[in-house]
Amino acid sequence: MKTPFGAFFCGTMLLMLKKRNNKIKLILTAFVVVSAGFGLSAKADEITAHQLNLQDNLTQHQPKPNLDYFMGLANDKRVEKEQVTVKKTVHEAEKATVPPPAPVKTREEKLVATANRYQGVPYVYGGTTPDGFDCSGFTSYVYREALGQEIGRMTWNQMAVGQQISVDDAKVGDLLVFFGGNHVGIYLGNGQFIHAPQPGDIVSVSSLATMPADFALRF
Repeated sequence: MKTPFGAFFCGTMLLMLKKRNNKIKLILTAFVVVSAGFGLSAKADEITAHQLNLQDNLTQHQPKPNLDYFMGLANDKRVEKEQVTVKKTVHEAEKATVPPPAPVKTREEKLVATANRYQGVPYVYGGTTPDGFDCSGFTSYVYREALGQEIGRMTWNQMAVGQQISVDDAKVGDLLVFFGGNHVGIYLGNGQFIHAPQPGDIVSVSSLATMPADFALRF
């Protein structure tokens, strides 16, 4: 069976049109996609530009930090630190200039210091105060003031209370007895003693070399 030429031509044209339409559809689809892509890209660029404009506006309107304020705070902190340093230095200097406490005096040192304080007081018979001393009044007063110890008012009382020892064994602060018990003084060491000698005289230091003692008394 032969196909008429007209029918063959028509079929061929339809096939070509279909293919062409498909190409047109593909081209149109690609164009739409590309256009949409360009549209999205343009939209993204527009959004980015808008965000940049907002950031610029915020930056322009944002208040600038007050540098003077922060500099003032820094200066205040520096001054405060310097003041603390100065106070600490002054306090350390004050501590350095305070003399250390004097060491506690021994029994002997207390007796010698007290006795020497009354050098120059006049001899007064029966005297028992810094206004005037006799020999035993002076020794009893010094022991009472220096140590709070009562050794008796008269030389005989003191001889009865104290322990009798030789002059060679005498130590600082011991009493020295002269003239068989008629006179008494306080030993200072190195062959010297302090006493209230006699009427018209004053409390003073004398030497055992010129006035030997009979014995010593220790309390």
